[in-house]
Amino acid sequence: MIKIGLVGIDETSENHLKAIRSIDGFRLSGVFDSHIKNARELCEKEGLVFFDNFGELLQNSEVIDIASPQMDHFLLASEAIKKSKHLFIDSPILSSPGEALRLIDLSKEADVKIQVNYPERFNPAYTAALPYLNNPMYIETQRHIAFNDQRQDIPVVMDLMMHDIDIVLSIVKANIRNVHATGVNVFNGSPDIVNANLEFDNGVVANLTANRIAAKNIRRIKFYQHQARVQADFLKYRIKIIEQQNEKTTNSFFIKNLKAPREDKLLLALHDFYSTLTKNLRPAVTLDSAYQNLKVADLIDEKVQMLYP
Repeated sequence: MIKIGLVGIDETSENHLKAIRSIDGFRLSGVFDSHIKNARELCEKEGLVFFDNFGELLQNSEVIDIASPQMDHFLLASEAIKKSKHLFIDSPILSSPGEALRLIDLSKEADVKIQVNYPERFNPAYTAALPYLNNPMYIETQRHIAFNDQRQDIPVVMDLMMHDIDIVLSIVKANIRNVHATGVNVFNGSPDIVNANLEFDNGVVANLTANRIAAKNIRRIKFYQHQARVQADFLKYRIKIIEQQNEKTTNSFFIKNLKAPREDKLLLALHDFYSTLTKNLRPAVTLDSAYQNLKVADLIDEKVQMLYP
């Protein structure tokens, strides 16, 4: 059994708690949360061990799951790595590429495994679409969340678009040649809608849109490649493939609709991390990936901020 400690007892962390309890190989060692005032009472109600400080959680754990978005991920991760603890870090994990580089250096010194939780990497709709991808030339992503009247402080690029940046970079293995981006402030201090166009050295173009004041939730991605279009709907767990059977014959198209299983992305990610630890594998989503994602997010944000000096 691997002893895993959980950082956070908020709504997001509850999902992590449920997933950890579902994996036989993990044993929850306890919970730490300095943000929620009644954290101890909440833990006692759930029958969980609560630690007053992060150091105590580290002493009683082999692995740390940093789940709460309210906590300072960089400081907690740094301290955990220095104590040679493996890490599962929820996203958005860090505020800058520099922080990611520092954690990469620390993790190499400590020889620990760190997996970043970009949940769409484990979305069954995405993994079902992967076998049909063959050198996409154009990628289009849409990530919309329905409007609510609560103020949003996290920049939409870091909060929403980051997930699609991660997907695009995991598919397109090339350097970015050019970035175009624009954004619109509607209800919050930072842009509520951002559109970014990424041009890669190998000719691939990706167009990404993130909108946090939309009429309804949308999460989908389309891949355009030679004689085919592959679409994955991350919310409806549907995949649609349109293939041209013969270039010389008009209307010779094959359309295939697939339904992916509605599995828990977080549970799949934690299962994968457990296998990484027990089989000494490379994490599915590394800090290096997070570093590249943050660099691109910074480039997009710089372009958008130029509109709002």
